[in-house]
Amino acid sequence: MPPPTPEPTEVIAAWIPHDARWHSQARKCAHQGWEHLRGYVVGLVRDHRDGTVPVTDDEDLRTLKAVVEDLRSDGLGDVDWRQVALALTRPGGR
Repeated sequence: MPPPTPEPTEVIAAWIPHDARWHSQARKCAHQGWEHLRGYVVGLVRDHRDGTVPVTDDEDLRTLKAVVEDLRSDGLGDVDWRQVALALTRPGGR
């Protein structure tokens, strides 16, 4: 039996709060509200854009590709952005 695959919310909540490249900006967005966070992460993952700056570094692009692969067919549309925002803003978080 294959191991269970994580839900999209688990993928994003495990990745973005701990990725030093995008953590600060994601955290700022989370403090503005989950809608801002969703817009930032969708732009990052889908459009390879860190805010208004294109993501062009090969290692960064490989990371984003791995995130997409981890999401599988569920995609970003099934992420509970409120939970991800909590992972970024709760006391004691990074």
